[in-house]
Amino acid sequence: MKLYFCDSNNQERIIAEVSNDVEAMQQINKFLDEHNYKSYYTRIWVEPNGDKWFDVGSHTEFFILKDN
Repeated sequence: MKLYFCDSNNQERIIAEVSNDVEAMQQINKFLDEHNYKSYYTRIWVEPNGDKWFDVGSHTEFFILKDN
């Protein structure tokens, strides 16, 4: 699986290759730490195509876990 960061311009870039959701959350937390961003919650939903979206509170930037 590949973990993407989607910025406020809807530009996606891969930030990690992971094996499961736990690894994805570890990589998300690492990314947030590196960018000095404190997340107070994580909201997760799955799109009909199977992509899993992670909202960490920015309202304009997201993480996407894709099964490709």
